[in-house]
Amino acid sequence: MNVIKMNNLTKYYGKNTGVENVNLSVSKGDIFGFIGPNGAGKSTTIRMLLQLTYPTSGSVELFGLPLHKERPSLRRKIGSLSSEVHYYKEMTGKQILQFTAKSHGLSLQETPVYEYAERFQFDMNKKVKSFSLGNRKKLGILQGLLHEPELLILDEPTSGLDPLMQQSFFQLLNELNHHGVTIFFSTHVLSEVEKLCNRVAFIKSGKLLETSHMTEVKGMNERVIEVTFTEPGDKRKKFGLADIDPYAAFTQGVHYITVRGRLHEALQRIVQYPITDISIHKPTLEQLFMQHYDQKESDGDSR
Repeated sequence: MNVIKMNNLTKYYGKNTGVENVNLSVSKGDIFGFIGPNGAGKSTTIRMLLQLTYPTSGSVELFGLPLHKERPSLRRKIGSLSSEVHYYKEMTGKQILQFTAKSHGLSLQETPVYEYAERFQFDMNKKVKSFSLGNRKKLGILQGLLHEPELLILDEPTSGLDPLMQQSFFQLLNELNHHGVTIFFSTHVLSEVEKLCNRVAFIKSGKLLETSHMTEVKGMNERVIEVTFTEPGDKRKKFGLADIDPYAAFTQGVHYITVRGRLHEALQRIVQYPITDISIHKPTLEQLFMQHYDQKESDGDSR
């Protein structure tokens, strides 16, 4: 069952493109990472899912229902967190959470919010004006979770949280997912996706580049060779390996060469030249991601 389905979703801001022709499905039970650099269109997409802005064209379905008007039944199923959260400064965290619970027809005692507050070391009795960025983010998380939704839509959920709280948050997301909650979250921190997600989509400049299962990404028979040649800037290295990795990167004297199933051949070519240092490892998701971007851009430029 598709919990989220986007059909040619497009949003223009005047002459500027927010997102364009995004087609994406999120299945029940997914932890789905929506990845891209800042300004890629992640927040615009999420704002349309939450009806905070509306598409120029295309459509969204949530739980199989078209998202073109207010549906109270859908609202109860969805928990959300925006990348930026703003509150009345004179209210306490508890007052805000009571208001949120009431909007769902609940009292705080009927929700797991006290358990979550203890878990995140969050003092509900303090006023918002005293909150750090991290505490404002914790309050937003509690708001999104207190009514026990079936779908979580989160925009950069860990920004502002310290590493310990990030770990607590990841653990909670995994627990919720084990109980059937579907999670769709945007991030530019690729290590978060590696820890959590079973599916991932890459977006850049408002266009969806690819959707993959993490098992496919992690199972790629690829290795990254990091090599420092004795003679810096020698163009022979690039030309000698162009057919193996035409998108090889060169940064601060180190060549980064991604090899898929041709490791022995690549090494035979590399050792023809004097080298200072060499290491071989599996690529991180960030390296796969950036290589993918570079390849897409190069392919586009060659057309």
